[in-house]
Amino acid sequence: MFRHVLFDLDGTLTESHEGILRSVAYALEKEGEPTDGRLDRKIVIGPPLMYTFTHTYRFPKEKARRVYGYFQERYGTIGLFENHPYDGIPALLKSLHDAGIRSYVATSKPRVHAVAICDAFGLTPYLSKIAGAEFGGEEDKTAIMEGILKGIPDRRNGETVMVGDRRFDVIGARRCDIPVIGVGFGYGNEKEREEFTPDYYAPTVAALRDILLNKEII
Repeated sequence: MFRHVLFDLDGTLTESHEGILRSVAYALEKEGEPTDGRLDRKIVIGPPLMYTFTHTYRFPKEKARRVYGYFQERYGTIGLFENHPYDGIPALLKSLHDAGIRSYVATSKPRVHAVAICDAFGLTPYLSKIAGAEFGGEEDKTAIMEGILKGIPDRRNGETVMVGDRRFDVIGARRCDIPVIGVGFGYGNEKEREEFTPDYYAPTVAALRDILLNKEII
């Protein structure tokens, strides 16, 4: 059985696209940039936003930082609460907690926002740690995961696992030398899962629950 579970936040614990996409649209419009073709949830949600602004939108670094600031104007006050946990997630976290399994959040979004979201939806009591980016959004997902894993001395014995919906979660888990469960209810897609194949796949929260609570480590 797994004893330590690292969860991604957006697209894994919470369905968050509404607030993120509305806030990205606000930021682009304030910068005078078009929004057409730029608000695909499968593209925007997952990587750090600074990565999206510089690599996907191809903004120069200075412009990307300015647009990121505009994003935070709306997201930090309104957008982060245009969001809700997936059905079954609060109950899953409680069950893990009751079973003595430690749960953590490893997200590329600013930690201050991750904490506010987990507090608002009653998830915090079931979490051992909430780790996120410093304000600015440029930290690598692997580094955020490592910040949690350094407190788990036996992390490579097969009892520690990452759970996420995007390739960044799979890449981070590989670099950290831990297994990963890909979920099918978030913002990834089949093509991405074929290219960045997780060790386990949970198409639903119920399937994720079964893997986490019933799997015996061989």
